[in-house]
Amino acid sequence: MKKDNMIKDAIILCLITLILGGVLAGVYAITKDKIDAQQTQANNEACAAVVAQGDTVQDAESAKLDAALAYLKTHDLSNTEGVAEEDSLIKHVEISEVHPTANGGTVYLATAKKGYGGDIGFALGVAISEDGSPVITGISITSQAETAGLGANCENADWQASFKDKKMPENASDNMYNKQGATDTQVQALSGATVTSRAITNAVKGILFVASSEGGAVNE
Repeated sequence: MKKDNMIKDAIILCLITLILGGVLAGVYAITKDKIDAQQTQANNEACAAVVAQGDTVQDAESAKLDAALAYLKTHDLSNTEGVAEEDSLIKHVEISEVHPTANGGTVYLATAKKGYGGDIGFALGVAISEDGSPVITGISITSQAETAGLGANCENADWQASFKDKKMPENASDNMYNKQGATDTQVQALSGATVTSRAITNAVKGILFVASSEGGAVNE
């Protein structure tokens, strides 16, 4: 009798587990679709916010994404070519979409990989100047888990606006952030958030290297 009861209890537990698993799977499917839709909307809004006035974002191009990823995997933070993938820009930035714009610019949906709280999502708009060098038209942070009051200030409108018109450093090894203040090629580092500042600007610099290779003027 005791053995029969144990078998009965085991069957009941299995049924409960299956039912709960099905419920959780259903909830996940519903919430995932909603979260994905919200993220897509946020990405679309971010793309539209980082282009030059009067410009429009076009559909993503897979060939441009493939070329960008190939570049990231073979260059490092000093834009040296031929490095091993484990030492490459792919450790600092991941590009998920590349959108051309109507006026010849490009918008990159990307992730900075080394934030204090993990990945930092952003959209970056880039135009190519007459001399072939890339110039930032805007940046918009789309997701972050940085420390409140410190790294989370990367979402501040003024700090994001400070990226506009910045170019990559003349010396490719230089940082794109400066604790002492902004320059032509550097933004002011976030107060008390060097890790966040470094993560975002390293990712941005990597994308500028990619854009520069497409524009024909690469600093090495």
